[in-house]
Amino acid sequence: MGLPKPIYEVGFRNYRNSHLYTVADTNFKSVTSILNIIGGDKTNALMIWARRAALSMTKEEIVKALNNGEAITETNLDEILKKADRQPDKLKDEAADLGTLVHNAIDDYILGKTPKVAPEARLGFDNFMAWMRKSGVSIIAGDTPVASVRWGFGGRLDAIGKIGDDFVILDWKTSNKLRDTNALQVAAYAQAFSETYGVPLPDKGCVVRFGKTDPGDFEAKWVDMTQASHAWCFALSLYKSMKEELWVTE
Repeated sequence: MGLPKPIYEVGFRNYRNSHLYTVADTNFKSVTSILNIIGGDKTNALMIWARRAALSMTKEEIVKALNNGEAITETNLDEILKKADRQPDKLKDEAADLGTLVHNAIDDYILGKTPKVAPEARLGFDNFMAWMRKSGVSIIAGDTPVASVRWGFGGRLDAIGKIGDDFVILDWKTSNKLRDTNALQVAAYAQAFSETYGVPLPDKGCVVRFGKTDPGDFEAKWVDMTQASHAWCFALSLYKSMKEELWVTE
């Protein structure tokens, strides 16, 4: 059995480099945008990774210049530093593109199509299939927009599955590691899914990471939906509070 008919349709659009979800004429911020308010380990990890990527590029370019017999002048050092400064964004965009290719191949599979798997996405997709064979989850829908009109947020579910008669909220990741905020994301999607489709709040959620470079590299973590829902509510409350005026006007 697939999904029931939604109570309301959820639209999606890009606006000023962010995602908005719409119900009727009302716009809602995305779950991921809201979770940026807490950042946490992801922010720290990204800062460390960006610094290392820039330093690695700087070393590589200097060594290349010296091996070519070039003198390191202020001019070419400036060019090297500019290139290194752009390197983290370049690598991040490449990783995002690869993640999209893996997600698209998974969506094709869920829809019953022959997956169009780009060569660079093959390992990620194969790791998804390896997880599927072991998971015990029946997937009934792929990419699905949902929104909580009550609480004012929206998002796109990567997939919805079932174990017996119970809905399971599924979220795919192609990052190097899973993070605590991933659990909050799943809890938020469960709330939005419940409202959008008029079903009881799902009490099962799973985040699955598919490695992109090593065969058999997948990691699945089940979410404590009660605890994650509490944490999500605090994050949402903090986000909304930070949008209010915090300074007293004399």
